[in-house]
Amino acid sequence: EKEHSYFLGKKKKHVIMSLDEPLVTQAWVCKGKGEELVFEDITLPPLKASEVQLDIQYCGLCHTDIHMKDNDWGISNYPVVLGHEGIGVITELGDAVKNLKKGDTVGITWIRDSCSSCGFCMQGRENLCAEGYQGTYLGSNAACWGKVPYNETGGCFSKIMRIEERFAIKLPSGLAPEVACPLICGGGTVFEAVVDYIESGTRVGIASIGGLGTAAIKFAKLFGGHVTALSRSDSKRQKCLDVGANEFYACLGNPDAMKELSGKFDLIIDTSPANADIGPYMDMLKFNGTYCRVGIPLANDMAFTFSYIPLIFTQKKIAGSIVTGTTRMKRMLQLAADEHKIFEDDPEEWKTEIVSFDQVNEVMGKLQEGKNDKSYRYLLKW
Repeated sequence: EKEHSYFLGKKKKHVIMSLDEPLVTQAWVCKGKGEELVFEDITLPPLKASEVQLDIQYCGLCHTDIHMKDNDWGISNYPVVLGHEGIGVITELGDAVKNLKKGDTVGITWIRDSCSSCGFCMQGRENLCAEGYQGTYLGSNAACWGKVPYNETGGCFSKIMRIEERFAIKLPSGLAPEVACPLICGGGTVFEAVVDYIESGTRVGIASIGGLGTAAIKFAKLFGGHVTALSRSDSKRQKCLDVGANEFYACLGNPDAMKELSGKFDLIIDTSPANADIGPYMDMLKFNGTYCRVGIPLANDMAFTFSYIPLIFTQKKIAGSIVTGTTRMKRMLQLAADEHKIFEDDPEEWKTEIVSFDQVNEVMGKLQEGKNDKSYRYLLKW
């Protein structure tokens, strides 16, 4: 047992904490669909032998958090503590923890647990766990990705977290929080597709240039791809070229403009969360090319159609990709640390903006309404 301190509002509380007992901490909680978050006490379950406890310092605000707050994908449970781009410092260790120590700075991702015994888990590709990984704050409505009671765990909008050691990713030194947090989710999402499909000389189209699209341009270039940014207007042309794109076309949403790029790409990574006719994208692929979708549309607009004949005779592929597992996450973060100038030197208006957690509802609203003119990303700080 030991004394543990935390703040409730501006008042500091002192409690005697036993690691094998539940722990009261504070979090920003969404009580119901579409509701603003409220700051209140929550109770974490006892620390398991294989878990670590950490004080959260920062958490990136991802569009997924907004989708989950509003139940846009039909998989949310309430109440829910959001947040899956967290950085924190380890304060306590379960008895079976082997590879981390107190004081380590770690990142918390979209995944908090998996079966650990299937082929993919053994490779550190837990995103493909045969039983379905446990999402950091997913509950029973998320089917096999929400096995444990969501209100006993929750995400990084909590001051303190308890999580399996395997999914507390030690951060490389020198990687700034404003760089690391967005990469922990959005970066991992596109990195999975980059590792799967890109090698030197691959002709890559990155469709829809936001936070994910920008990261995809950078990683695709680092893997030797010839990268073309695809957008709806010319407004992002120079910025895309500045962050590494070889070419830029303002063609999305314009079938005639997209048709002019027929047969140009080996791979298209589509980061848009909006549904669209897949046909023009498939036409832009070379034979044997791959259209990889990472953006998730709303639950009521998930369906698409494509004819079998052009799919079969051209041997083109339609694929999806979700956040990466621990092996590739560590590889990605180390690559970002090694190439830190590439990830730090965004145009000023594309840099991550750091705000206090007290502003979480305000910046969620700005991001949702598209009024975040200064940044694609917000970083929440305790």
